[in-house]
Amino acid sequence: MRRTRCANLEDPTVTPVPDREADARILELLRTHDARESAVLGAYQQLVDESTDEGIRYLGQLILEDEERHHQILAQMAFRVEAWKTGGGAAGTPSLTPRVNRELLDETRHLIALERADARELRTLQKELRYAPATSLLPLLVKLMLHDNAKHIEILQFIRAYAG
Repeated sequence: MRRTRCANLEDPTVTPVPDREADARILELLRTHDARESAVLGAYQQLVDESTDEGIRYLGQLILEDEERHHQILAQMAFRVEAWKTGGGAAGTPSLTPRVNRELLDETRHLIALERADARELRTLQKELRYAPATSLLPLLVKLMLHDNAKHIEILQFIRAYAG
C-alpha cells in the first residue's frame, strides 16, 4: 500500500507517509500518557475502595470504567504505531478501508437519527430534573449520557464518511 503525508479518503490505497521520527514521538507520547493513565487508574480504584459514601463510590466506578477503557485504547494505539514503525502486520487498533457501502451508510444515518432523538429525550428529562434535590446524581447522570450521545454521533459520522 502506498503512503503519502495525509490520508486521502478518495483513494483507499493512500495512507500516511512513513515518518520514523514522528512515529517514535507518537509512540513515546502514547506510552507516557499510558503510564500516567495507570497511576490514575490506581487513584480512582483507591477512591472507590476507600469511600464510605455510596454515591461517591458509584461515580468513582463510572470514571474508573472510562479510565480502564482509555488505558486499553492507549495500549492498542501504541501497538498500531509500533506496527507502523516496524512495517509489521495489523496490530492494535484496526483501520477502516474507505469504500462505498450503501447499507452501512443507511444504517449510520438511521443510528445518528436515533442518537439525536435520544438526546432530545434526555434534554427533556434534564429540564424536568432541574429541581431535583442537590444531592441527587440524576441530573449529572443525564448530562453524562448527553456527552455519550455526542460521542456516539461523532463516531457514527466518522463511519459514515468512510461508507459514503
